[in-house]
Amino acid sequence: MKKMMACVAVLALASGFAVASEKSPDMVDYSILVEAGTTSGNLDGSDTFDRRYIVTYDGTCDAVSSDSSLDGTPYQVFEISSPVAEALEAEVVLGTLEDSVLFVYCDPFDPLNPELNLRAWDDDDGVGYGSAITPADGYMIDADTTYFLVVGGYGDDDFGDFTLNLGGNAVFDQAQPTPTPSPAGPAPVPTLSHGGMFMLMLVLAGLAVAILARRR
Repeated sequence: MKKMMACVAVLALASGFAVASEKSPDMVDYSILVEAGTTSGNLDGSDTFDRRYIVTYDGTCDAVSSDSSLDGTPYQVFEISSPVAEALEAEVVLGTLEDSVLFVYCDPFDPLNPELNLRAWDDDDGVGYGSAITPADGYMIDADTTYFLVVGGYGDDDFGDFTLNLGGNAVFDQAQPTPTPSPAGPAPVPTLSHGGMFMLMLVLAGLAVAILARRR
């Protein structure tokens, strides 16, 4: 897909026409030095959305963005939070996935309306075609607040595995299983141990002897 787009661009320029491209020159190869959290992911095409691009960060959850011409791109969602307010640090380390885009959403993330609750994004600031949000970007997250990192493919044919790393104090939130309540039922009938049964038999025998002695 990307090679095809490049060929189309070359042909169009040779013909005297300009072609708009979403892929900007890759000037950064940022990598997190100290990881606060790490998890693996895989874009297999089971979930797709019509992603955004050119997200203008303004510190709110209503960032202005543009509708990408590349629709139906695969994505995966990761829930994060931080105990302190800080500049977000996150990177996508590519595995078999060749090209990623990273989005930051406030709660909730709606793949059917990806322009809503959008906070920030990055395309290629990671190593190669990987994505990275650096502290220098100044994309702030609030303390004890849920955010969603959405890792998407650049195009609709970008599939494969990757690693998502966090820096700073941010952590991946793990959903806690809901405990299963014990079924209500009758109270258990108390039982006696062997020693308890022996003692009870001795008491009953003693009572029997006392009763017989009185009758005499």
